[in-house]
Amino acid sequence: MLGAESITSLEDDAPEAKAMKSFYYISRDSVLEECEWTWATRRFLPAKETESPEWGWANAFPLPSDILRVTRVDRNDYVGIGTGMTRHPADYAVEGRKILCNEDVIYCKGIRRIEDEGIYSPMFAEAFGYKLAAQTCLLITESQTKLQVMALLYTEAIGKAKARDGMQGTTRRLRNQTLSRARY
Repeated sequence: MLGAESITSLEDDAPEAKAMKSFYYISRDSVLEECEWTWATRRFLPAKETESPEWGWANAFPLPSDILRVTRVDRNDYVGIGTGMTRHPADYAVEGRKILCNEDVIYCKGIRRIEDEGIYSPMFAEAFGYKLAAQTCLLITESQTKLQVMALLYTEAIGKAKARDGMQGTTRRLRNQTLSRARY
C-alpha cells in the first residue's frame, strides 16, 4: 500500500518490518475497540472482588485480560414478558481494569482482543491494513501525501466494515409500551 519493499514477517530485519511491528499490536487493538464487532464480542460474568472500592460504588469486578472495551453491563433481573424479556442495564463505571457498580452479580459484554487473524472479517482486515499503513507511513515513506491518502482510505474502509458488521443479526427494537398497556 505504501509502495515500499514487501515483508513476509514482522520478525524480518528490514526497516519496514520493524516499523510495522512497532505499530501492529496497538493498531490492531485500536481498530478492535472502535466498533462493537459481532465476531469480537464476548459475554462474561466477572466474579466480585472481596474488597469494595474506597468510595462511590459497592462492588468491583476485575475485567478479563482479553477484554479491550466493555460495551454493556446488566443487572441480575429481567424486564419484559415472554420472549421479549431482557436484563436491566446496570449503572457502572470502568476504572483501570475493573468494573465498579452497586450490583452483586453482573452480566457483561465486551470487545475482546483477538490475536488469530483468521477470525477477522475481510472488511475489518482491510481497514486494519489501512490503519497500519497510516500509522507507519511517515517512518517508511516520509510522505505526508501518502499519509493523508492512507488516513482517508482507512476512514472509508472502517465505515464500510462497521456498516457491514452492523447488518448481522436481529435488530433490537426499543418499544415504549406505556400507551398500549394503558388500553387494558
